[in-house]
Amino acid sequence: MQFLNPWFFLLTVFIAAVILFYFFRKQYVEKSVSSNFLWEQVLNEWQASPWLKKLQQNLLFWLQLLALLLLMFSLVRPFWFENAIKGDHVIMIIDSSASMSAEFEKSSRFEIAKQKMLNLIEKLEGQEVTLIKAGKKPEILLSHERNTAVIKKLVNSLQLNYEHEQMDKAMNLAASLSTEKNTSIHIFSDGVAKSNVEETMKDQYVEVHNIGEGVNNASLLSFGVAPVDRQIIGVALIENQTDEKMEIDFIVKSEEDKLFEQKFTIEGAQQYVVQIPSLPEKPYYEAMILNLDGYEADNYSTSIFTESNPKVYTVGEVNPFAIKGFQTIGAELLQTNAGNADHVQGILLTEGTELPKQLEQPTIFFNSNNDKIQLSDPLAAKDDRLLQYVDYGKIYIETASKELQGDWETIVKSGNLPLIQRGQVNGHPIIIINFSLSDSDWPLQPSFPIFLYNAYEWLSKQTDFLGYFGPGEEKWLNIGQGNQSIEIFNNEDKNLYTLDLTKESFKAPIEPGTYQAVSGNKIFYFSVLLDDREKHPKVETAFHLNEQKAQENGKRENPNDKLWFWLALLALCIIALEWEVFRRGHRV
Repeated sequence: MQFLNPWFFLLTVFIAAVILFYFFRKQYVEKSVSSNFLWEQVLNEWQASPWLKKLQQNLLFWLQLLALLLLMFSLVRPFWFENAIKGDHVIMIIDSSASMSAEFEKSSRFEIAKQKMLNLIEKLEGQEVTLIKAGKKPEILLSHERNTAVIKKLVNSLQLNYEHEQMDKAMNLAASLSTEKNTSIHIFSDGVAKSNVEETMKDQYVEVHNIGEGVNNASLLSFGVAPVDRQIIGVALIENQTDEKMEIDFIVKSEEDKLFEQKFTIEGAQQYVVQIPSLPEKPYYEAMILNLDGYEADNYSTSIFTESNPKVYTVGEVNPFAIKGFQTIGAELLQTNAGNADHVQGILLTEGTELPKQLEQPTIFFNSNNDKIQLSDPLAAKDDRLLQYVDYGKIYIETASKELQGDWETIVKSGNLPLIQRGQVNGHPIIIINFSLSDSDWPLQPSFPIFLYNAYEWLSKQTDFLGYFGPGEEKWLNIGQGNQSIEIFNNEDKNLYTLDLTKESFKAPIEPGTYQAVSGNKIFYFSVLLDDREKHPKVETAFHLNEQKAQENGKRENPNDKLWFWLALLALCIIALEWEVFRRGHRV
């Protein structure tokens, strides 16, 4: 122990003065004695040790002496060195995934992680802090910040985003930011394994704060509905993630209507398949486990009902190769005219130089614009569901049409010229093919009906349905002309927020569930699903990595001088006690 202000030890002079005052203070006690024979002996003993007798049995004296000593030691401010946060640059990574919502210590893992971060911030001594939020795209919330008030405010404002943490991306980002030698990385999560960190952090000191413990959890792994024999049936898969059997209360509902309920028992570490024989037709279905367990985020799943085999309606003159291709894959084709196209329920197949003004169905459109462009570059494509098992490298296309105006996603292109695109019009999906089949040998190849089958499957699952999203997922949507904004509602009809799609991308809510996107008079359903990796809230042990690196950089210690406050507080309490003793005139 050392002292910040050792010159205050000079105050011992005043302590000595108090003692002297007590030495010379006269005290008289009246006593009645019958004889002075024994009194002479007592007086002799008193004179033999006068100073000690004056100090004994005097409570006020000891209280005053102790108060002065405590005040003096609080002024000299004793301190000692303790281990401080290693590194001149501290990088903190926070996991805000769904599993961090699991119950722990009468709170959640996430709230406990925030508290540990605040405790860490309290120990900082001027170090720079960088804060990274792990997720699908790791986000730097703070960079080289020294103001602890700013850091604490941001940590207190952190919220769960329910995304899978993808900690490897966050660690790679942290490693790229730790350019200095003396950097420490602190990871606040629940399931980071040591083997994963060792692969990325080979030269950095890393402290992993895995928070939580095993929870009694029943997980709804999957749920879906489908039409079979003119009935809608459902299937759910539930897993008991504990070692003991568990009673499960399972229901399926749509809005406020309970459609199915079943209670059953699952043995420990086993799965159970729930067969749902018949459901009434609803726009969406919600499956829920009603049990209150330690992790509720995986107790819910949703399924949107869509027609699996819609009819295909041709409008106007369509290349016969396209019609024959759809017949080959078994689709039911019907002919309709442009005036009735917006009243049919199915997939439209049309060809022309511009898009029809009113599109109210999923559509495949062959762009036959007369403004032809000769192709010279080879075809290039992105990895997409529409091109599954399609060998586009063997396709020959002589000329292509000029692309249509709109926000489209390009699937196949030649150089900078898009050939196959997709997007949305009036909230309905559309696939645009910017070349005529008569200018290509594609209809003669086996990959052509395969592409039509992929397109048919993709379009049939998009009717009045924006799709499945991850928590907080962003993507560009084209709801349609004249509809500049959409309003997002939850299943309780609460308006969450409004998006202007001409200025910003569509962003899904962060909490899993079923939502509605309202654009004008049109309602589109979409679902936010929990990542499958978040349905197993496992916990790893906390650990340190590369601690020898921190020793090589020198052990960092900070002085702790907080004892003075408690010394002064105790001295104040003793002074109050001494005053009370004096007031009562108490003497021991």
